[in-house]
Amino acid sequence: MKFTKFFAMLSCVAMAFAACEPVDDGKTPGDNPGDNPGGGTGGNTTGELTLTADKTAIELGESVTFTVTQEGTDVTKDVTLYDADLNKLSNPYTPTVSGAINVTATKGKYTSNTVTVTIMAQMPQVPADPQPSNLAFNHRAVVIDHTGVNCGYCPGMTDKLLALANTEWHQHYNEVTCHAGGMASGDPGNSAAATALNQMQAPDGYPNIKINFYTATVGNYGQSVFLNYMAEALGAYIKKDGADVGIAMAVEGDSTNIYCAAQVKAKASKEYKVVAWLLESNIYSPNQAGATKDYHKIYNYALRNISGEYSRNNVAGESIGVLEPGQTYDCAFTLPMVSTKWNWENMGVLVIVSAKDANNRWDVVNSAYCPVKESKAFEYVE
Repeated sequence: MKFTKFFAMLSCVAMAFAACEPVDDGKTPGDNPGDNPGGGTGGNTTGELTLTADKTAIELGESVTFTVTQEGTDVTKDVTLYDADLNKLSNPYTPTVSGAINVTATKGKYTSNTVTVTIMAQMPQVPADPQPSNLAFNHRAVVIDHTGVNCGYCPGMTDKLLALANTEWHQHYNEVTCHAGGMASGDPGNSAAATALNQMQAPDGYPNIKINFYTATVGNYGQSVFLNYMAEALGAYIKKDGADVGIAMAVEGDSTNIYCAAQVKAKASKEYKVVAWLLESNIYSPNQAGATKDYHKIYNYALRNISGEYSRNNVAGESIGVLEPGQTYDCAFTLPMVSTKWNWENMGVLVIVSAKDANNRWDVVNSAYCPVKESKAFEYVE
């Protein structure tokens, strides 16, 4: 699968690349024409610089070639390329470590846009579409359990979610546990991403279930009442004849990064956002309040990271523009393993596609989950 677009970079990542040459002369990048790696002078061309890359997602050991135009004129030989730390880059550029790098170009007083290139230790291979003409995609909501290690009622919600998994609705959602907020002090499932999601959804108590970003909220009721409310909420949301988009994906990883490649295929003509959430399972938590069974002390699908520049105001990723029926969009994500306490072998990635709802809010239109070292083809309505 060819990756022509990439929009997933974690803002807190700072990568050092051995092939870079540090800038140490104290000059503003691009002030000295002699710095231009191609030896050009730039002629009389003026105006905005536009930087592009032939690939924005590569495997470690591959090279990426940059092109710069100025008002439609190719001025690649007359610019200097820099990373975010103002290290000069060669062109073509061959990274020596995996991760992500921000690249800009300068020419005199002009500075280009920034292009992000992700370097993967392994490029996951998305499965081929088994039914290219089919647009009837199975529909899966995102069920988010806001919980915490100090919440004595939360193990009871675990039991209710296990009961929900034994109903017909199990094939129509993916689960996330969000360990953050007032009950999560000392919680081994907590993360900065979980805190952002908690702040965005602002649950009014714990445990608390949110369906998607805004679709519905279900509180801590008795099991039969809870299951009825969940069935009602999911029944009102799920399109059993097919979601607006389908998602195929593959996930690889190591102790430093989890890599996800995905393809989105549209049924409905809409503008979409795409984001990847990193989830960890089998987290042992011996101090879980209210635990009465061993499995109450095991956390699954805990939110660990979110692709891109996320915040409490945006956990849905970036727009990929309008897709027409049958059109596909390829994307790749690098999700750093922020903590050494996380176990990469227990990770999986949830890809969420969203569009604007009736209230002009970005909400989930479909989701797909895949564990590390596995792949998932488009899931069609049976």
